[in-house]
Amino acid sequence: MGTFTAQLLIGRAHPYEGGIYGLTHTLYLSENGRPAWMLQSLKDSKEPITWIPTVDHMLEDALLMIGLYVFNDEELRKMQESYFTNKDISYAELYEDIDSKQLEAMRERCREVTSKHKIMISVFEGSSIHSHLPIIKNYDVDFEVCQSVYQKAYNVWNKKREERGAIIP
Repeated sequence: MGTFTAQLLIGRAHPYEGGIYGLTHTLYLSENGRPAWMLQSLKDSKEPITWIPTVDHMLEDALLMIGLYVFNDEELRKMQESYFTNKDISYAELYEDIDSKQLEAMRERCREVTSKHKIMISVFEGSSIHSHLPIIKNYDVDFEVCQSVYQKAYNVWNKKREERGAIIP
């Protein structure tokens, strides 16, 4: 298993306070070698749904998973049934299981979906989705993005703990 470089929390936006409540799902990005998104429902104990995303649209592939399995958009479901060659919905490799034009059509549909959910995106040091973050402006969903501002980590090369960034009180 690779390093986890991002976490998405899916729940509801509080109407007059910040943060997120009523979490229903978590989505983790594992990288190193080959990336994978793992979507886990917090309402049941089913195995997570895992997708191997496209490198150029990694964050949008995660949002597509949310559109399908959290928002349960009916049109996206019909597209999935028609477009995906792999009918096992618990695992998909997006370079192999769907034509790239059909995948883009699904992403376009997902951008049209309106939801009252809130998605909190935590982007860790070294995550590939840093450069993908502007795409969330195209979605009609509440978002909050948390990026790494401080890191204290042991360096195996010089055998010292190093700090980067700053904690601002």
